[in-house]
Amino acid sequence: MNKSYIAPKIALKKLKSARSLPQNVYLYGATGYGKTELVRQFLSGRKYAYLSCEELPWEDVSPHDRIVVIDDLHRLKSEERREEILALAEREDVWLVLISRSPVPSWLLPRYVQGGFIVISESDLRLGRGEITGYLESLGIDYTEEDIRYLQETAEGNAYALHHVALRMKEGLHPGPALRDEIWDAFANYLENVVLVGWDSDLLEFLMQISVVDAFTPELAAMISGNLHVAALLERAAEAGNFLTQEDGVYRLRPVLVQALRNRALKVYGTERFKDFQYNAALYYEMHNETVPALRLFEECGKTERIKNLLIHNARMNPGNGHYYELRRYYFGLDEQEIEDSPVLMAGMSMLYSMLMDREKSEYWYEKLKTFATAAKGGVRREAQSRLAYLDIGLPHRGSRDVLEVMKRIPALLFDKGNKLPEFSVTSNLPSTMNGGKDFCHWSPNDTVLAKTVGPLVERVLGRYGKGLTKAALGESYYEKGEDNYKVVALLTQAQMETERGGMLEIAFAAVGIRVRLAVLQGDLQAAQELLDSFRRAVKERHVTQLLPNMQAMRCRLALYKGDIDAAARWLKTAPDEDVEFCSMERYRYLTKVRCYLARGEHIKAQALIEKLRYYGEQTGRAYIRMETGLLSAITKERMGGPWQEEFREVLKEAEHFRFLRLITEEGAAVWPLLQKEKKALLEGGALDKKWLLRLLTETEEMARRYPLYLKKRGATTADFHPTALQVLRLQADGLSVNQIAQRLGLKPDNVRYHTKENYRKLNVSHKADAILAARSLGLI
Repeated sequence: MNKSYIAPKIALKKLKSARSLPQNVYLYGATGYGKTELVRQFLSGRKYAYLSCEELPWEDVSPHDRIVVIDDLHRLKSEERREEILALAEREDVWLVLISRSPVPSWLLPRYVQGGFIVISESDLRLGRGEITGYLESLGIDYTEEDIRYLQETAEGNAYALHHVALRMKEGLHPGPALRDEIWDAFANYLENVVLVGWDSDLLEFLMQISVVDAFTPELAAMISGNLHVAALLERAAEAGNFLTQEDGVYRLRPVLVQALRNRALKVYGTERFKDFQYNAALYYEMHNETVPALRLFEECGKTERIKNLLIHNARMNPGNGHYYELRRYYFGLDEQEIEDSPVLMAGMSMLYSMLMDREKSEYWYEKLKTFATAAKGGVRREAQSRLAYLDIGLPHRGSRDVLEVMKRIPALLFDKGNKLPEFSVTSNLPSTMNGGKDFCHWSPNDTVLAKTVGPLVERVLGRYGKGLTKAALGESYYEKGEDNYKVVALLTQAQMETERGGMLEIAFAAVGIRVRLAVLQGDLQAAQELLDSFRRAVKERHVTQLLPNMQAMRCRLALYKGDIDAAARWLKTAPDEDVEFCSMERYRYLTKVRCYLARGEHIKAQALIEKLRYYGEQTGRAYIRMETGLLSAITKERMGGPWQEEFREVLKEAEHFRFLRLITEEGAAVWPLLQKEKKALLEGGALDKKWLLRLLTETEEMARRYPLYLKKRGATTADFHPTALQVLRLQADGLSVNQIAQRLGLKPDNVRYHTKENYRKLNVSHKADAILAARSLGLI
């Protein structure tokens, strides 16, 4: 028995509950989660029969055995033994505990459905912060706040991984990327040499072959392996262990298992055969227009001659559908002469550099394309001309001031000569037309007139990419200015219907996005969520997957209105990292991150990201982003005690110029304290239209009342603290010093300091006196 193992509370509670009822237990989790050790500790001192499916044949269970533990159930294939287990499960005089690496298998499901088992899953077995700190303290290991946070984020609560980390920490190392790689390499080696060798050979071969990809569909798996029995193999894989997940038809293996499978595949098949599997996967991705993984795999398997063709294919797509940013390394790796031979590549390079805010290089390739078009003839000339027109409209760094004049010239330039405009993205996959691919705030003051006079021209120029655009844009403009809600809904609904007649879902997303915002404004979060979920199903059915990341960000924003910080934390794990590299195409998700940072009280992070977004907005002349970042910056600075009034007034002044209300009022409880402080000065100052201001104040107060938890940092609760941390707080309140507390609790002074520092962070204080006051006010001590 491993005496240092600390049983996870949730799993232990379930075991105790099952024993007291009594009710049989099905306990499962992947290798290393301490399944067997948990049961051994719980049954320590009790008499029980232990059987392992790795050690067949069994001895018969004695009629006198009242507790029976059957381990390694995932290995059981004998129908006879399965029947014996089902018979044991029926006996009222036997408490049965089944341990497996996989979820409840199909042969056991009928009994489970009848309520025959309490299930303890892998998530119940994961060691949390309390178990991790308790484990390290039991071994006499010093740790820091950063150590624990890193272990929580990377070890996945796996007891095997944490045990190896503890051994290395005893040697003076600290958790970090190098130690993580070392531990997971050792874990992968263990899986390869101990776990994989026990699998059936045909299943192992199949999984080794498909390990060349990180995720796969059954169709892709069949293409890679050439196996006609994929469905049956996946069913067997699911019952072999808890390492295979499936969502929306896409399967994933655990990363550490993928590493083990790849290591073994290289040994079994050799490098060239392994590359054949990679090539099969690359061909599949190419056939399904999944350019990013196709390029990576063609490169890895040495088929570099296919890369240029894929880059040209990608450059034919607009930035919303293509993968310019993700593939920039490949584009930058092309010879200049290769680029100059293709008008599509020259246009792609101009767009890419504009997206990266490098005006000089973007215009360099624009001029190269312009020179090429002058000398070219026939179809190549028409291609070059259409690409130039596309860039004239779409280059981000040029803003939108001249877009209307450009569009007026396009019919004579292209359509009258039999040309057509390339694929175009109006929204860049954002839920907005006004603040999508371009900023069109300056069109809003004359929105109704422009819709009637210019709308038909714009829709003609953009073709199917413009269907529904005029109504979606007009509806959004009316919404931002707080005009009649019925008129807004009518326009947005009509826009969505027009996209269904041969248009683009990205325009429909813009219309749905405003309808979601309107539902939130009216206090109907449930309707907003249902509308977004319904549209998400349509997006998935039509495989327009490029919209999904921003849809998830919108879902996160809805969670923030409810004060659901946990949902925001989960979304943050999937969000793009602005500290690795700033990508302008991710601006909607970045602005969502700013709001998450504010809700979590991470003001420095929020301000740093705001400044990056502000710089982008200035470089590309985007008024909406300038106002939005200014507003969020003022909120952040007010919370940090910095100067915010002047910036806030500038935002109000610009918003009032456009007559925009919702940009500000939607921030409700987050912006209301600022408006309350400035209300008298604003009303008496006369700089803003009084009617507009009074409506702004009324609507913002109503939003703050409806959603009081929006961007409000959650107060700490007892569940947020390790029991030892609460003991430290109580002893601090009693006046004990760090050394006295360490002696009283049997801890090292460094560990007491760690708990103290963590307590201060969770209570959002800096000193002991404030911590004690805050803890008492929250009922913690």
